[in-house]
Amino acid sequence: MTGIDFSKPISLYIHVPFCTRKCSYCAFYSLAERRWPIKPDEYASKIIEIIRALPPLRFSTIYFGGGNPGLLSDDAIISIIDESSRYGRAEEITLELNPEEVSEKRIEILRNHIDRISIGIQSLNEKTLSFLGRNSTRDENIKALKILRDSAINFNADLMTAIPGASIDDTLSDIDELSSFYPSHISFYCLTFEENTPLYPMRKLRDEEFEISSLLGGWKRLKELGYEHYEVSNFARDGKYSKHNINYWNLGQYIGVGPASESSIGWRDISSYHEVEDLCAWLDGKRGKVEKLDRIEGALEYIMVSLRSKWGVNKKELSERFLIDFDSTFKNAIGKLDKNSYSDTDFSFSLTEKGWMILDSIILTLSLEL
Repeated sequence: MTGIDFSKPISLYIHVPFCTRKCSYCAFYSLAERRWPIKPDEYASKIIEIIRALPPLRFSTIYFGGGNPGLLSDDAIISIIDESSRYGRAEEITLELNPEEVSEKRIEILRNHIDRISIGIQSLNEKTLSFLGRNSTRDENIKALKILRDSAINFNADLMTAIPGASIDDTLSDIDELSSFYPSHISFYCLTFEENTPLYPMRKLRDEEFEISSLLGGWKRLKELGYEHYEVSNFARDGKYSKHNINYWNLGQYIGVGPASESSIGWRDISSYHEVEDLCAWLDGKRGKVEKLDRIEGALEYIMVSLRSKWGVNKKELSERFLIDFDSTFKNAIGKLDKNSYSDTDFSFSLTEKGWMILDSIILTLSLEL
């Protein structure tokens, strides 16, 4: 992997492509247990080999995602963290866990190695969980939330809305009950009907007005409960933002390890690495494709991701990285936008919640000027 800018931070993402069984909505690359070609801890040994072969890097953040990283043993997780920390400990280490993988003993073991847990709750309604094909029940969700609350560990909870058969009141009830366990961070987003998932044939049930109402109602309730809406789908208390994801939204550098993972290397001259979406091929050493972004492609990518956060486009950074003056380049485009959809200062251009609702159309309007 060439082109790393060693003067800039770099994150590490570890993809764990194992699930007991796949959720009905999930389009992320993972394999249900009956299709595993190797055991999760054998996979962990391969991950350690690859990390060991990387250049000497102190990662700013580390994130275990999946799939279900909770299927790795505690020893395997700790070994990966130790190998990733040879040149210094990351500022933030996040581990995704499914509720059924949470226990008091496990949290006690991992709390000295993990800074942040991200738990996939999705709903606290039994019928909704069944519709989504989740492994965990409402009782298991509640049990996991109690353990995390009582452990006082920093944790995020994923929550889904706009699910067929569930009402806006169901969403608000989920938010109220979830917030009672005091997660420092909540990721809140709509169900999407992805191709090649069991729910895709049900996409006709999608109701755009229902989605908008569900999001707006949820956003309002979360803010009333003291959560700051700092990114389109993310809310935090007391500034407990996801540092790892902020690096993505700043188009920072990151290395992805594992099948279907992606890497973005370089600050001005950016290369994107896309690993093969096949565990067996990846284990056999097959590598994916590399895409080099030209200056305009890099600038557009930066604008697309940065507008997702409350900080928006840093005009100085856009100029230094991609030689584009925001004000002169996008003056005409901004004139076409609803003034209530954005905030424009000498230093940044960011979107309001109204702007986030039409994020794709705003990005298209801006991109036509490049």
